[in-house]
Amino acid sequence: MTNGAICEFSTAARGRPADELLLVPLPTQPEPAMPFVSRVDAASGGGLTALRRAGAVGEEAGHLSTTICGGPHRRLLAVSLGDSAQLTLATLRKAAAAATRWLTSERIERVCLWAEALDLLEVSDGVAEWCAAMATSAFRFDELRERDKRALAAVRVRLAGLSDANQGRIGAAVAEATQIAAAANYARAIAHRPANIVNPESLAAEARRLARGSGLKCTVLTEEPLKRLGMNGLLAVGAGATPGPCLIRLEYRGAPRAKSNTVLVGKAITFDTGGYSIKPAQGLEGMKFDKCGGTTVLGVLRAVADLRLKCNVIGLVAAAENAISDRAYRPGDVIRMMSGKTVEIISTDAEGRMVLADALWYAQTHCKPTEIIDLATLTGGVGIALGRAAAGLMSNDDALAGALGESGRRTHERLWRLPLWDDYKELIRGVDSDIRNSSNKREAHAIVGGMFLKEFVRNGMPWAHLDIASTAAEENGNSLYAKGATGFGVRLLVDYLKRRGS
Repeated sequence: MTNGAICEFSTAARGRPADELLLVPLPTQPEPAMPFVSRVDAASGGGLTALRRAGAVGEEAGHLSTTICGGPHRRLLAVSLGDSAQLTLATLRKAAAAATRWLTSERIERVCLWAEALDLLEVSDGVAEWCAAMATSAFRFDELRERDKRALAAVRVRLAGLSDANQGRIGAAVAEATQIAAAANYARAIAHRPANIVNPESLAAEARRLARGSGLKCTVLTEEPLKRLGMNGLLAVGAGATPGPCLIRLEYRGAPRAKSNTVLVGKAITFDTGGYSIKPAQGLEGMKFDKCGGTTVLGVLRAVADLRLKCNVIGLVAAAENAISDRAYRPGDVIRMMSGKTVEIISTDAEGRMVLADALWYAQTHCKPTEIIDLATLTGGVGIALGRAAAGLMSNDDALAGALGESGRRTHERLWRLPLWDDYKELIRGVDSDIRNSSNKREAHAIVGGMFLKEFVRNGMPWAHLDIASTAAEENGNSLYAKGATGFGVRLLVDYLKRRGS
């Protein structure tokens, strides 16, 4: 599956250099050393010196300057990195994304990336991070457009300017980073597909295709198995739609002798009307993105299989469409969940926690987890609390929360921990049931969702809940992502699983 311009990277020389644009990431403070300038000038017929003399190289990271060259490469694009002493991964990605947008808009198919400066930066794996950012920002969902209106099929990027000693190490790091970016783009593409294409049944079919291609084990539980298990929360949410709900299970065993087993649980509401607690018309078209927790789980499973990580991971995707019909569940209904706990429905638009609660209980009773991490576009309240800069993290385990927070920092998919104190229990206390699925109050909106889920986690089971409602999709696009799905959580969780190991 491809979407938009896909970046392909190589360290091997190929084709005629004249076919390639020379792309040069360039620190402006301190000024680049003369040997560096001389090497770039040799490849561009003095192009870099010409740009510098003309004052065309801007100081701000991401500033672009271009010129026609007379050397082996006929065209040069210089990208400012700003002050190298102040460079962060975020600004590095911003600069790479700016260059990639220009390349795709100009329909440049062949690029020689002069990566010398990136390898010298005090940013870990600078070359790999740059290439991953190029792959991320090149993504465009255009599989539903006419063929002549689609973006480039591929931007082929050849790395140059690296020492022989570093070339092998950097090549391996680039391959890994771009595999992870490809997995995130895979999750983004599925998220973009509308509800007339992706429903619980077709999402299960996609999971089976992924399993066949990646060597994963896939099991799909449909209506009858769900009934036998008593997964009435998932069944209730999906009752109003056809096809009905399902639970998708993907398994990866990269460390068969290890006892550790991470279970990832993703919410995949393929379209969310809000049910009888219907949403306003404004923004309904964006409800195809209510499956982003589930698509992130698919992306992570693809990445860990591609990278052959030494860990054991089970991915559970609770899939349903929250629709209105004579079969749909209603406010006031009382649902007996898989755990045996009863839930009074205050809002049918608080459906994500219903499907996750059953999936969490299934994980504990059928997957032998040593830890559970769930992801969901759960509440609008998390955006009120944190904006779009971070996702909400709630957990019953300090070590797990700390490790996830560190991975968020490393990948710039940042998390901010919110409390799950007993003080909040009153907000979901039931009257004719054990608990309610929502509160009539607006206070602690995101925390109420986490408190509800906590009711379905056994004491002693390390668990973390990631509310990605404000980070899963960009409304207008930003420096790295175009408008639409971001794949938030794929890079974060792959980093966590790599560092955790078996």
